[in-house]
Amino acid sequence: MTSENINQVFIKFEQYDFDKDQEFQAGLPSILASYQDKSQEELDKLQEKAKWFYFSKVVQKFDYNEYLAWKSDKSSVFELSNNQNTSRQDVKTDDAPQYSRTFQQLAEMIRTNQPIPGIKNIPDEINRGTPSTSIIKPRPKPWEKRKEEDTSETI
Repeated sequence: MTSENINQVFIKFEQYDFDKDQEFQAGLPSILASYQDKSQEELDKLQEKAKWFYFSKVVQKFDYNEYLAWKSDKSSVFELSNNQNTSRQDVKTDDAPQYSRTFQQLAEMIRTNQPIPGIKNIPDEINRGTPSTSIIKPRPKPWEKRKEEDTSETI
């Protein structure tokens, strides 16, 4: 599918009237019933995914991850067009890349050798326990099998 075609599919998906689709509305409560203890944001994401599933089965199939990427690109282009009126004086000209605060905190923790939360400490040594002794006879090698066959034939 070309990018123009996929864009048209995404637009068609966003414009589809799920509220008037009786088949979709009939199935939606059964999906949302098992997720009633979730937050509204999670319910909205679940409903959007249900809409994608229904649309892909009934109208036209498309990749949900591509749609999410397209949607985020569309919103970033919209924000960029709204922010074009800012003057050059307002724009930061730092040469250092701007990272999120959590990344900066993580880098600082690594630099100062502090333990990082969520990382499991694995020791550098092997299990200290004594190994068990083998009680099963080892499987004979192919040449050992031939020797057993030769001795059984001569007997």
